[in-house]
Amino acid sequence: METHKPSVLITGGTRGIGLVLAKNFLQKGWSVSACYHQDEADAKKAFEELSAISPHFEITKSDITQETFVTSLVQGALEKWGRLDGVIHNAGSTQNARLINVEEAQWDDTLDVHLKGAFLIAKACVRPMMKQKGGSLIFISSVVATTGNIGQVSYVAAKAGLMGLARSVAREYGSKNIRVNVVCPGFHKTRLSGNLTPEAEEAIKEKHLLNTTTDLQEVADFMVWLASTKTISGQVFNLDSRLPGWL
Repeated sequence: METHKPSVLITGGTRGIGLVLAKNFLQKGWSVSACYHQDEADAKKAFEELSAISPHFEITKSDITQETFVTSLVQGALEKWGRLDGVIHNAGSTQNARLINVEEAQWDDTLDVHLKGAFLIAKACVRPMMKQKGGSLIFISSVVATTGNIGQVSYVAAKAGLMGLARSVAREYGSKNIRVNVVCPGFHKTRLSGNLTPEAEEAIKEKHLLNTTTDLQEVADFMVWLASTKTISGQVFNLDSRLPGWL
């Protein structure tokens, strides 16, 4: 058990934005627990990259849509680091299709990873965070949760649901010093968006007031800062220059 560093648990932490977050937290002196679902090659690569920064991390294979796995994941982080100061639910999945082409199983899979996963993570973390008199939960959402998006009805519904979940949990446990926030990190070229054409990417840039997409290092720095704050909760942070829709 190690207690001299703040610790963070990052779901989906072995590739894309999650891996950048894991690296940044390690570089800033945090201990990191990262989990992945099934991509062993990415997990091995992440282990090598994180090892080059600090030994204060662990990588666990898990299924964040199943309560027993989530409970074990959180308990493992607590046993490893002695406490859990921050949790970032970053794991994601999308199966793009217009409404009439979305199969029920596709809908369920998308909401399970994004929304049910957030619910299970929050539920598993609240008691130990109350015991240690505080903690930070951050859910990764998207600007499309407030604008809608063609061909992403299940993804948009899940990401919008995260905002309601976060604000409700923030109200329920604010008196226990548990902070719950949502971050919309903006567009980045990851596996979920890797099939976009150059024309589609340019169209996304044109929606930005600054005609550019977000710098991933800025996002990572913001996340470390937000996880460290003590008086911010129930908020949604949009980290790019696109204008959101209804609020």
